[in-house]
Parts: sequence; C-alpha cells; structure tokens
Amino acid sequence: MSIEVSSTTAGAANASSPGPFLGWRMVGVAFVAQFISTGVVLSVVGNFSGPISEEFGVPQTMIGIAPGVSILVMGIAGPFVGRALDGGHARRLMATGALLTGLGLILLSRTHEFWLLGVIHVALVSTGAALFGAMPSMALVTNWFVRQQGFALGLAVAGATLASFPAPVAAEWMIINYDWRTALFAFGVFTLVAGVPTFATLVIGRPEFVGQGPDGDDLSEVAYAPKDNEASQDAPGALAVGVLARDSRLWLSAVGFGLVMSSPVVLIALLIPYGKELGLSGKDAAYFFAAMTPFSLLGKLVLGRLADRAPLKPIIAFVVLLNIACWGILSVEPGFMLFLIGGAIYGLGIGGAAPVHGVLLARLFGRANYGRVSGLGGMVAIPLLVLANFASQAMLGATGSYQMTFGMQAGLLVVGGILLACIRIPDSDVNDGAA
Repeated sequence: MSIEVSSTTAGAANASSPGPFLGWRMVGVAFVAQFISTGVVLSVVGNFSGPISEEFGVPQTMIGIAPGVSILVMGIAGPFVGRALDGGHARRLMATGALLTGLGLILLSRTHEFWLLGVIHVALVSTGAALFGAMPSMALVTNWFVRQQGFALGLAVAGATLASFPAPVAAEWMIINYDWRTALFAFGVFTLVAGVPTFATLVIGRPEFVGQGPDGDDLSEVAYAPKDNEASQDAPGALAVGVLARDSRLWLSAVGFGLVMSSPVVLIALLIPYGKELGLSGKDAAYFFAAMTPFSLLGKLVLGRLADRAPLKPIIAFVVLLNIACWGILSVEPGFMLFLIGGAIYGLGIGGAAPVHGVLLARLFGRANYGRVSGLGGMVAIPLLVLANFASQAMLGATGSYQMTFGMQAGLLVVGGILLACIRIPDSDVNDGAA
C-alpha cells in the first residue's frame, strides 16, 4: 500500500515539476465513494426489509429504520472524521471505512441472530460509511479545488444519484434468484474490491502533499489568509475548533441546509403511499424518481458550476424555491403528468443542494476547515433530518392528511431559506484561507 504524504513533508515536495494535476482523479475517487456508500448502505434497504423481517419474524419497520440509524452514526462520527480529514488523513480514513463496511456486509450475510444484525450494522457498516462516504468524499474534493469547487463537487455527488437505480435493481435480482444473504455477501465483496484498493492507492488528502496547488495552480502562487488565532498544527488557514464553534454562520448554515435536505428523507417515506392514494400503481408512482434522476444530475452540474461563478444567495434561494414548488405540486393532488413534472422540479432543486452547500462552507471557512465545519454542522443537521421524518409521519398519523404534512414540510423549507438568507457570504474571489 502506498503511503500518504504527511503535512510535515508537504513543503519538501517539488513544486517546480509536480506532474499532471491530480484533482480530477480525486473527483473520480469521490464519485466512487458516493456510489458505493449510497448503493450498498442506503438505497437497498427497501429490498432487504421484507426478506429479513420474514426470516427473523420482526416488523419491516425495524429494518426500515436502518437508513436513519446510518445517518445518525454519520452525525455522531462527523466531528472526529472532520478533524482527521483536516489533518490530512483522508487516505487511511477512507480505506479503513471501505474495509469496515465491506466486512460488515459479509458478516451480516452470515448472521442468524437479529440483535447481532443491528450491532454489526451500527459498528461496522454504518461506521465504515461515515469514514468514506458523503462527508469525507466532499472534503477530499474541496481540498483540491477553489475556483471550480462547485462543478467538481457536483460531479462527485453524482455518484450517489447514479447508484440509486442500479443498486436496488441488482439487489432485487439477487434476492429473487438466490437469497438476501447472497445479495449482502455480494455487496460486501464489491465494497472490498472496488473501495479498499481505490482509496488506499489513489487518495491524496491535499494537493500540497504532491507539490500542487488547488485547481492546478502553481503551489508557489497559492495565497492563504491565516488568522492570528489559526491552529498552527494544521494546514495554513486552519482555525481551532472553539473558534469555529463560536461562529454563528456555521450554525445558520447547518440548520438552514439541514431543513432543506430534510426533503428527501421525508419524501422517500411518503411518496409511494401517496401515489397509490392518487390512484397510481406502485410502479407508476416510482416514475417520480425516474423523472427526478436526470434533473438531479443536471442540478448538480449546472448549479454547481453557477456556484463557482455567480453570487451564492440567489442560487441558494433558487434551490429552496424549487423544493417548495415540489411540495406545492404534490399538495394539489396532481395528475400523472404533473406528478412527473414535480419529480423533475424536485430533482433539479435537491440535486443542486449538495454542491451549493459545499461551496458555501468552503466560501465561509476556507478549505482548511471544511472537514471540521462539516462535522460540527452535521451534529445539528443530521438530527433535523431524522426529526423531520418522524414529524411528518406523526402529522400524517394524527391528521390522515397528506396535504397538511406537505404543508409542514414546505414550512420547514421556508424557515431554512430565511436562515440561509441571514448569512453574510464573502465574495467569490475570496482566497483560500479562512474567511
């Protein structure tokens, strides 16, 4: 296994001939990380809930909470993962995470006690995903780009979108033709084979480690803006955790985007049952996601690119308004065509949210602090996702009205948009240091 260059040796790198810019390779690695973590941990839970509940004699809802459990584990691990990422340890962190998740899935396929399924899922599968999934992969890309950050992040998170279709299809095929244990075993092997060597050999935590600058700039020309209270043991411009925690912008962005990103968590649980209430078949209702996928990819790339070149606040407002529009369309009991249009609008809005959020954090705090601010913010944002899911189910159960539930979710988006509008965002030409 190749050894990741440490920050102490970064200054010794030969900046005069650093070779081809490796940032786009890191985008490819992040794409793989997003594809694997979403595909094997989140998007296939629905495929396994029925077979596992039948074998162990437990309600399907006990398996259905697995995505929420995984998200909570990621939130708890976030501050520790973020600190390690800012310290330049992305390679060993991501390779270890893929190893844990792969082994965990294989062990799940061999487990015959339901309680042990839960322990393995939390301790290995979810913990591993926290080490190589969404936040670590986005932090990796953020470290390699400044001017093209939004576009690069959009390409990276496209991996999660593209995994949402083939992973459930593959899982269902294996479950039908073999069994759920074979499917889990296959996903575990796939994670080990595709993830561990990719992360162990290709990940480089920062461009400075190989004598390069962000966006391919000459390292000698990279400008930093460290503050008087920077943490000198970290990358130039890195701030102490206490300094970051006292910055209100961190918490405004965490709560604001937490409320915006609660939409997919709420939607996944409500959409198919609501579609059936509209008179659609389960298959026809699922076409909402088919309409969503290409526009989600478009949103990631187009809005990510715009975030690199245009003021952020109008783009954030556009993302929020698109999400509100989707809930508005659903609330009017749409026909099939309008139902699909709602999926396309939703895809464009929620697809652009992740890269725009990443650019916002980097713009506010600099790439040297991205891991820590993501981890700290996740401690607030991730519980909001889970609470929004619980609140929507409670509202639906208490009122029996999808319209009131949709209205509540639209209200959460309005609150999130207002909080994000209160953030003072530096100009796009801000340098690489902390803002």
